[in-house]
Amino acid sequence: MHGHTQTPTRGLLIVNLGSPDSTDPEDVRTFLRDFLSDTKVIDFPPFLWQPILRGIVLRVRPAKSAELYRQIWMDEGSPLVVYTKRQQEMLAEALPEWNVKYAMTYTEPSIAESLDEMAAEGVTDVTVVPLYPQWAPSSSGAIADQVHDYFRKNPDKLQWRIVKAWPTEKAFINWHADTIERALAAQPESERAQLVVCSYHGVPERKVHRPAGYRTECEASTAAIGAALCERGIDVPVISTFQSKFGPGKWLTPATIDTMASLPDKGVTSVMLATPSFVADCIETLEELDIQNQDAFKEAGGVRYARIPPINDDPAFVDVIKKLIA
Repeated sequence: MHGHTQTPTRGLLIVNLGSPDSTDPEDVRTFLRDFLSDTKVIDFPPFLWQPILRGIVLRVRPAKSAELYRQIWMDEGSPLVVYTKRQQEMLAEALPEWNVKYAMTYTEPSIAESLDEMAAEGVTDVTVVPLYPQWAPSSSGAIADQVHDYFRKNPDKLQWRIVKAWPTEKAFINWHADTIERALAAQPESERAQLVVCSYHGVPERKVHRPAGYRTECEASTAAIGAALCERGIDVPVISTFQSKFGPGKWLTPATIDTMASLPDKGVTSVMLATPSFVADCIETLEELDIQNQDAFKEAGGVRYARIPPINDDPAFVDVIKKLIA
C-alpha cells in the first residue's frame, strides 16, 4: 500500500455535548437525565439533586424543551449533531492521513465507543479535541473525565493526548473578525451595529466550576476579537456577556438577556451578537439567542438585532483544528 491508502495510525476525535435523538419528549427526557445527572454539570450532592431531577425537572422540562427543539430542528436532525457530523466529514477529507471521528459527551456515539472503534481500525495515537474554545469543568472537563476513565480501564490500547483550551487561537479569532467585518459591511449605514456582544455559555459562580479562570478565557477571546477588528480598521466596541443560566445560585454576569433588555435605554438600538464559546449552532444560539434574547432587545426598544452564526461547517473550521493538532 502506498500514500494515503495506508490505514491511518493517527486518530482525531472531536467531541461536543450531544443532543436529543428527536423532538419527542421521551428522547428529550433521556438526554436531560444523562446530561443533568453528571456531577460536573450539576454539582449538588446527588442525594439532594436526584429526587429534584426525577421528581420535578424530568416531569416538567422535557415537554417544554421538546417544544423549543421543534422550533430549531433541521430536516437532517438536531443542528448540533448535523454540524458536528459535517465538521467530521470536512476534517476526514482534509486530513486523509488521520482517522477522524466525532463523539458526544452525553449521547451516541460515545467517547468510549469511538475510541474502541479507532483502536480496532489500527489507530495507535489519538488526539482528542473538545469543541469548547474556553475550558470549564462542566464542558471540556467532563470530556477529559471520560477520556481519563477510558484509558484507566484500557491503559495499553492507544497513545493519547487531549487538547486543552484555545480561546485565542489565531485562525479562530480571525474567522470571527472576518465574519463580523463582512456582516457589518452588509448592514445599511443608518442601521449598522453600534455594539458587538460576545455571548458565552455561562457557568455558576461556585468555585468548583472554576468561574474566574473561565471568565478570563472568555474575556481573552473577546479582547482578541476586538483587537483583530481594530487591525481591520473597524472601530466598534466589543463586550462579553454570559447566557444559558440553569438552576439556582449565582452565575457569571452580565447575563446576555439582561444586557439585551437594558441596551436600548443606553442608546444602543442596533446590536450584533457573536458566540465564541460555540462552534456549532444549537438550542442556545437558535432558540435562546435568536428568539428569547432578540425579543427582550426589541421589547425594550431595540430596532436591529443581528447574530453571526458559529463557525459551523465553514471551511475555516478545518484550519482551526489543523492548528490545534499540529
